[in-house]
Amino acid sequence: MDQLEINDQLDKIMAQTESDIEKLFAKRLKSILAQMSTMYFKLSHKGQEPSWTDVNKYNRFQQEMKRIAQQLDGDYRKLILEITKSHQTLYVEKYLMMAYLFSMSNAEELGFQIPSESMIQTALINPVEYLTIPKIFEFHRRELIRKLNIEIAQSLQQGLGYSDLAYRIQQVMGFSRKKAILVARTEGGRVRSTADLQIEEDIRGKVNLDKAWMSSLDLRVRSSHRKLDGQKADAEGYFHHLGLKAKGPHMWGVANMDIQCRCTVIYLVEGKYPEYRRGRDYMDVGYQRKLANRIEKYMADEDLTYKQALKKARKELQPPSTVIPFVNYKDWKREFVA
Repeated sequence: MDQLEINDQLDKIMAQTESDIEKLFAKRLKSILAQMSTMYFKLSHKGQEPSWTDVNKYNRFQQEMKRIAQQLDGDYRKLILEITKSHQTLYVEKYLMMAYLFSMSNAEELGFQIPSESMIQTALINPVEYLTIPKIFEFHRRELIRKLNIEIAQSLQQGLGYSDLAYRIQQVMGFSRKKAILVARTEGGRVRSTADLQIEEDIRGKVNLDKAWMSSLDLRVRSSHRKLDGQKADAEGYFHHLGLKAKGPHMWGVANMDIQCRCTVIYLVEGKYPEYRRGRDYMDVGYQRKLANRIEKYMADEDLTYKQALKKARKELQPPSTVIPFVNYKDWKREFVA
């Protein structure tokens, strides 16, 4: 296991959460469209679309909107619970996997402890009150209900057919779905960075720990984060960009630096990349020196990102064979949490 593999596993947890959000919105869209279809069928007359007068008679329209609002209330409560549960898993797994990695690559006991309930809750709560998940989703819920109310009312007033109404509803629901995924992804990244900071705090003074910013590989990475790629943190653990500073991704306190960021940090213990696998001494001084030199060379000569250079160097360099008592992560975790 190495830090890139840890990030891949955490990405899978986040991907499952995003899939669950997709399913929740798809289910509610199907329900709303079925409700509107039934209303159109009941109120249509001789092949004519329902008139606004018919729909609004006996307070029918308000009753339909009330049903939709009640359904969305339940959906957003479920959404908050699911995302919170996912972020708890992200925090605990990130902490434990990094603790395992550092413990296995260090000769001395580092004194890691199981994250407490208060530690987890503190990590999950955004320090900015109006950016907490319940606050954000309460605003999103009200906005979604308002937009659905407007689109449905305007469609009926204009005498549009069911297919046109369905298209408008799909557009509104699709936009809200994307916003929900964006919130989950951004807050999930912040939680992962918070776990990193807790690890740093727990081993401070016990080992010489450095960290470097690592951007994603694709072309969607914002230019500011491309410039940060490979930057080492200062003595206080901060990264710097145009007068701003942060201890990790999602911690700049500026929307255009934090929202939907997919960057991570990579740690070096005593100047080495901590890794642990059977039969290879990944902490060998000579191997680590060659690895660091090769990374710098590729970044300078081939204009690769930090992550690209690291992956390429690892493919080309093999650490020396050695006999290492192997403890896999599952066995280590079972004993650690016992």
